[in-house]
Amino acid sequence: MMRAVERTLAIFECFSNERPSLTLQEIANRIRLAKSTTFRLVQSLDEAGYLVRLDNQEYCLSFRITRLAGLVRSTLDIRQLARTVLAELARRSRETVTLNMVSDRHRVCIDVIDTPSPLMSVTKPGERVRLIDGATAKTLMAFLPKKELQKAVAYAVRVTGKKRADFVKELARIRDAGYAVTHGERVLGLTAITAAVADREGDVRYCVTVTGPTVRLQPRVQELVRLVTAAASDISRRLGAKVRGVPK
Repeated sequence: MMRAVERTLAIFECFSNERPSLTLQEIANRIRLAKSTTFRLVQSLDEAGYLVRLDNQEYCLSFRITRLAGLVRSTLDIRQLARTVLAELARRSRETVTLNMVSDRHRVCIDVIDTPSPLMSVTKPGERVRLIDGATAKTLMAFLPKKELQKAVAYAVRVTGKKRADFVKELARIRDAGYAVTHGERVLGLTAITAAVADREGDVRYCVTVTGPTVRLQPRVQELVRLVTAAASDISRRLGAKVRGVPK
């Protein structure tokens, strides 16, 4: 039963914006199954109304999938979707975990799970900070659309006094890696490790951050990067994104 479910999900994953329709052979190649086995699976999904066979003999996802996707979006918000992942990250990191979003060139904290440690980062849901410095702000800034990015960079450079070329280069590195690490940049003595969360379209509007005293986090940076990027990837998958591997 589990194998049948995995094969069905694999068929759905075959389709993309670049290839919204595929031949039976192309589907078989992508899920690495015999054409005869693939045909039985595809035929069942066609009969159930989840796939449509086109006049050119290719298959595409039906509007039934769209309807189900709409139900998900209307009943599940990002906080509900991410909460268990954030809780597990807080348990494993033993540090404060926040979920943040970008809004009008600001970063807004939308959920927090605090650590029981006496030394902790104090961040409250609803906290709104201009995109200037720190791992959270820089991660969200790195994925802004080009025009918004230019304005955000100009403001950040003016406030921090950093060279524009250096700032842009740093954001490019963050965008490429998918995460950022800063020590004492926004708050003296505080380390932040942030990973980007992508949605179904590949856009980044959210990020996950672990924060805590630098003296405690700095020796664990590589471990925490793996934990934070894994959590961000998990949330991205829940949002429908196709994610790359977690940094080693």
